[in-house]
Order: sequence, then structure tokens, then C-alpha cells
Amino acid sequence: ESVCGTGWIIWRERKNLSEHVAISVSYLGGRADSFTLNFSRPASGVYVQYYKFLRLGMMGYRRLCINMMKNAKAIRDGLKSMKLHGKPRFLMLDDGDEKCLPVVTAMLNPELKLAYDDIDLQHAMSESHWYVSGYKMRFNDP
Repeated sequence: ESVCGTGWIIWRERKNLSEHVAISVSYLGGRADSFTLNFSRPASGVYVQYYKFLRLGMMGYRRLCINMMKNAKAIRDGLKSMKLHGKPRFLMLDDGDEKCLPVVTAMLNPELKLAYDDIDLQHAMSESHWYVSGYKMRFNDP
């Protein structure tokens, strides 16, 4: 359980750290180096993840991640199994790689010419307290 977009990079020695990654910033009346790819991003995700490492331990955090991946697989498999007139109701946009984030990405099958779209489905699901992101974007959008 971490915040999406949280990533860690750890350098063993400063000599391997590019000068483009480390910038000097004014901090609490002095100067400090900030090692970041984008200084404007909040660090809360890293703090949450670090807290969970401390609280759960490495094996506990690993079990948590394995469980999240199993949940994502169950949702993905469920969406794949939904058919309408013998055709898949959803097109899967992710390949279900097990070495990635536990995220499922799908869209309604445009071939079915349904009377509702992804956003309508998102609103209907939220009425039952299931919150999923839905975007009015197609593959031809930039």
C-alpha cells in the first residue's frame, strides 16, 4: 500500500549521482541538497511507504503487495469474463504483468455500441460506493 507514483531510487555512493538529479535549495535558513527528479512533488507517498515498511517489516509489506496483486488479478479476470452477445464487454488495456503496480486498466468494448460510456459506468458504480477513475479520453487523444 503506497501512494501511486511513489518510487525510490537509492544510490550507494554520491559519485554515481548525476548533478542533474541533485539540486541545491534554500532550506530553513541554510542550503541543502535535494535529490529528486521533480522537486515540486510531495514526499508524503515515500513517508507512508516507509512507515509501512517499519510497521509491517519487509515480509509483512511483501505479503501486503502480493495480496494487492491477487486482488488486481481477480478484478482483471472478472472483467475479462464478462461477455455480451458472445463478445467481451471490456477490453483490457494492461497485460496483467505481475512485476508492476496492482492496477487494472480497461475500457468498454466500443464494438458493442453500448448505450452508456465509461463515465456513466463510473457514476453507476459510485452509487454503490465503488470508486474507479474514468476519463473521457480515447487513444487518438494526445
